[in-house]
This record gives sequence, structure tokens and C-alpha cells, in this order.
Amino acid sequence: MPLVTAPADPGLRSVAHVAVEARVGSVSGLFDYAVPDDLTGVIEVGHRVRVPFGKRTVTGFVYALDTAPAVLELKPIEALVDAEPVLPPVLIELAGFVAAHYAVPLDEVIRAIVPPRVRAVVRRTVKRRRQSRILRQATGVPTASDIQLEPAQQAAKERIAVALGRQEGQVFLMHGVTASGKTEVYLALLAEVLAAGGQGLVLVPEIALTPQTVGRFGARFPGRLAVLHSSLTEAERAAEWWRIRRGEADIVVGPRAAVFAPLPRLRLIVIDEEESSAFKQERIPRYHAPTVARWLAHRTQSVLILGSATPSVVAYAAALSGRAHLLELPHRAQGRPLPPVTVVDMRKEIATRHFSPLSQELQAAMAGSLERREQSILFLNRRGLATFVLCRDCGQVRECAHCSVALVYHAALGRLQCHYCGSSEPMPRRCPACGSRFIKSFGVGTERIEQEVRSLFPSSRVVRLDRDVMKTPDAADLVFDQMLSGDADVLVGTQMVAKGLDLPRVTTVGVVNADTSLHFPDYRSSERTFSLLTQVAGRAGRGTRASGVFIQTYTPDHPAIRHAQHHDYRGFYREELEVRRSYGFPPFGELIVATYGHRDEARAEGEARSAVEQLSATIGLLNLGDIEVLGPSPAFVYRLKDEFRFEVTLKGTDLQRLGERLPRGRGWSLDVDPM
Repeated sequence: MPLVTAPADPGLRSVAHVAVEARVGSVSGLFDYAVPDDLTGVIEVGHRVRVPFGKRTVTGFVYALDTAPAVLELKPIEALVDAEPVLPPVLIELAGFVAAHYAVPLDEVIRAIVPPRVRAVVRRTVKRRRQSRILRQATGVPTASDIQLEPAQQAAKERIAVALGRQEGQVFLMHGVTASGKTEVYLALLAEVLAAGGQGLVLVPEIALTPQTVGRFGARFPGRLAVLHSSLTEAERAAEWWRIRRGEADIVVGPRAAVFAPLPRLRLIVIDEEESSAFKQERIPRYHAPTVARWLAHRTQSVLILGSATPSVVAYAAALSGRAHLLELPHRAQGRPLPPVTVVDMRKEIATRHFSPLSQELQAAMAGSLERREQSILFLNRRGLATFVLCRDCGQVRECAHCSVALVYHAALGRLQCHYCGSSEPMPRRCPACGSRFIKSFGVGTERIEQEVRSLFPSSRVVRLDRDVMKTPDAADLVFDQMLSGDADVLVGTQMVAKGLDLPRVTTVGVVNADTSLHFPDYRSSERTFSLLTQVAGRAGRGTRASGVFIQTYTPDHPAIRHAQHHDYRGFYREELEVRRSYGFPPFGELIVATYGHRDEARAEGEARSAVEQLSATIGLLNLGDIEVLGPSPAFVYRLKDEFRFEVTLKGTDLQRLGERLPRGRGWSLDVDPM
């Protein structure tokens, strides 16, 4: 580790660049401090220190050590907080990469890397008041260590094992259909890594981090697994983090933030369902975990596996171009067929005056499954009883008082709720605008579908899984347990039910409305829809019984739906790639979205227009004609928490060339590589 020593030149002094935890809003987040004589030869990169900041004393992390002219007046570091560095050098370097790539201050990145209780507590031992269920699952019940791989799995495993043996930082894209046995390959490779003294990191989308996932890894590697997950208490997260930092855990499983786990002997990184938007952080720093993992794999000479049944267009294009190795698992394990998919044109349902949100074909399939004591999953990526409330006299839709979005009616709460800021209000008896009594809820959410199932099949045992039922950290686990044990017949849910579930009794899967995510103003809407449909369809047919999938839609000819019906990823990829090429969207270009928000609407628009003018002038001055400035335009959610928001979009290649010229400061937020 880099140590600071006394400079040989008496005209120089030792200096530490410190990322202070002060939320000062500086561009870099770094401040220089003199290293006092008593810390010379002691302080290292990654150490946590106490430093003066204005009239107060704050903590910070030493990012780099340097020298500066002795005549330069600098405040000295007051003290070390810990005897040893909290952050290893590789994580300090990683923080620097994230800060530079995503244009955020370094202190914001370190805040994301280090759990709150670790930043706040000096001692390394943290008492736990209880143990979360997911940690108990991580201990597992030991199982036999020999994994019998099928030929395609074995071939994939052997190719990756060669790179592991050479300790080469290579990237593999494992494209395997649902239930093709990708997890078995991960387990076999992790066993080899651990046998050689290395460590592994497994990232899964938040929705896929189920008891099945954690339980399988915990049973295969008892006592060697750590979990970093938002459902843990702060004390548990800190305790797990210190276990990892001390080298006491050899495998870390978790969602996107686990990419920052302080693993000292990292050799293998696995990202399952790599295409998931859950790997993109929505809050600052807005990092993309697979992008961060690529840097980490290169820096540590680790192997990175990107696994998916529906790879992102960008990842698949990278593999075809040779920037990653493509591995294919084209068939389900044990020779099981992919389930047949029926596309139901809901326009025809209306024409026959069938107005239920569940088509006649889907109802018949569910009735058959119930009669045979089998299970069904109904997927709708919209929660609540109704999606909006409208007055049939004046036509006004009830919107949030703080955001420009329609309020959603939740019967369980008996209230209208905003899904963006969380505010709520009672369901009005009269229209607040015109006083009419003819105010009614419209649209369909998961709560409404649950009611419909109970009405159609009164004897069925129905469970629902969405954010509204996630009252406790263990709520999702309990729902999955009911399905796995056979204590539930029908599972209704949002994208939480789309991935990571292996339920052999499920023989009917219904997508209530495939169009929900299809028409969003987002260049990835088709990709996201195809992925969701394919992944949801993959929940069927995992047992030995005949299964069926029903996709309900008003646009049956859309490419995402046509190709999902036939499990045709390559067909979808080829068609979508041409659309991306024509518009210059990734992988043919990069995107940065800069958003300015202010309570004054005119000022918000004015600041955004000024930024467009400055960026356009900079691009002309630097001769960056391949970069295009779009906007300003109102954000998708135009008003959020009482602030009006305008977006400026940059599109082109190597957008990092704009560097510090990107709009920064109070009111601005940057989203690099938006998803």
C-alpha cells in the first residue's frame, strides 16, 4: 500500500488528497491537507482521517498521497480514525473511476461504497439485535459438492476455467435460455475459484435475490457466503462488510451495490440477468453495476461472466464484435422444452364484449391448472387497484399536488397515492374541479387483478407480490415459500415475479398487459418489454407437466411481442439493432442526460436553454461535431416534488471529451448512460 514518507526536498511537504464527508457540492469532492510529522510513514491511501473543515471537524478518506511546496498553507490532518485503512487501494481506485465516468464528486461515491454504520462506527465488531431471514438462508444446509453438468454447460465451464487459470481479466457473455442451467455453471466455477484460494462475487437484480438464489449458494458453500442486501439492518450490513473486508467470506451475493464489496482475492465476478435495469442506480451516484464490474475485472485480472436469457443489445453487440466471449446454452436442462406461448389480441376480446382484464383463453388455462392442483402466475408491471382516477363530466384526471403524474388508487389503503414522491390523499367523493359525483377509477393494477382472480375462482388461494405488500424485509420470501410449498394457487405480481423463480408446479403464466412498458418514451422500451415477456414466460414449464404462457396485448404485431412468442432472441436483436443504428442509440453512440430542476418554471427552462447554448458553443469550439445536443425538453415526470424539470440530452461518441464542461452545480443532475 502507498505510504507517505518525508519528502527528500526540504522545499516540499507531504500532502493528502482527502474525500471529505461534508456534502459540500464541489465538483471533485477532494480537498488537500498537510500530513503532520507524527503521521508521516503511517498514513496510507484508504485510511479514514479526521480533518478540519470550516469551523467543524469532519471525517474523510485518503484518496491519494502527494507532495506540495512547503510554502503552501494547508490545514493539517488532525488524526487517524482507524489503525488500518478501511478501504483497500483497489476500491479507492474504483471510486475514482466511478467519480470520473459518472461525473459525480468522489465523496458521493465513497458514501455509496461504505455502509453507513461502517462510516459512523470506529470499532470493527457490530452487535446484531436479530438475524434477518436472508442471512439464515445464506448459512444453508450443506449439499453434495459434485455438480453434474450437461455437455453444453461443461463446455462453457471449461472455456471460462481456462481464463481463470491464466488469471486473465476476460469477459464472457453466457446467453442461455431460461432454465438452461446457468446457475450450475456459476457454482462449478466458484468451487474451482475457492479451491485455488480466490474469491467470487455474484450480482443479481434486486427482484431475483430470492431465498432460492441465496439458499442454493449457501448450501453449496456453507459458512463461506456473505450477503449484502438492502433488507439487512444497518448493523447486519456493517457486520457482513467487515467479514468481507477481513477475508472471512469467500463469496459475496447481492444486488448492484455489492459490486463495491471489499474482496481482497477477487477472481470471478458473475452478473446474472445482466440486462436488468435494476443494475442501474437511480440516485447519485448513478452508476451501472455491469460497467463498474468491467473496470473491476480488468483491474483485478478477474473473469467477468454476464449471464442472461435476454442479453442487452449493447452486451450482445460487444460479444459479436469480439469485446467479450460469447457462450451459448440454447436448450433447457434435462431436455425440457420451452413453454408454448399464445398471443391474445385483446381487441378481439372487446369485440366479443368480454371486458374482464383476463382473457377467455387465460381464464380457461387457469381453471385447468386449478383443477389439476397446479399453479399460475399473473404478471402486470403496474401496482394498485386502478392506474388513474377521472371525472367523467369534466375529464380531469386527479394528479399529485407535487408531481405531474396521475395518482393511483389503492383499495387496501383506501387512498390515492403518488408512486414518485409518496404523498397520498383520500379518494374524493366529488370531483375537486367541477363537483361532479361521476368520478371513477380506471385502468388495472395488480390489486385489481387479485380481486378479479378471487371473483372468478372463489376457492383459489391467491397471493400478491409488489411494493405495496413489501411491509417487512421478509415479505417476498414468505410469498415465495407459499408458492413453493403448494399453499398458494395463484401468484399475482409486478416484475418481482419475472425472474429468479424456480417453481415446478407453475403451469400457466399470464401477462395481463404486455403493452404497459412498450410505449414509454425510452429507447430501451422494446428491449425491456421483450426481456420481461421472455423472462416471465420462463417461469412456466420448469417441472415435468405441460405448461402454457399467454401474452395479452393490443399490439400483437410489435416486434418485441412477435419475437417473444417464439423465444427468438436473435430475431429480436437483429431488428432492434437496425432501429438503434438509424437513431444513433447505444451501441452506436453514448448518451448523457442532464436535468435541471427548480420550483420556478421559467427559471428551470431558462437555465436549461442556457446550458444548451453553452454546450453547443463548446462543441463548436472543440470541433466535436459528432456530438449532438438535444433539447431542452420537459422531463418525463415534468414536475417532481414541486420542482419543474427540463432535460438536455447529449448523444454521440466519447462524450467524456466534454469533461468539466458538462452542466454542474445546484439544481443539476447528470445521468451518464441512462437506462
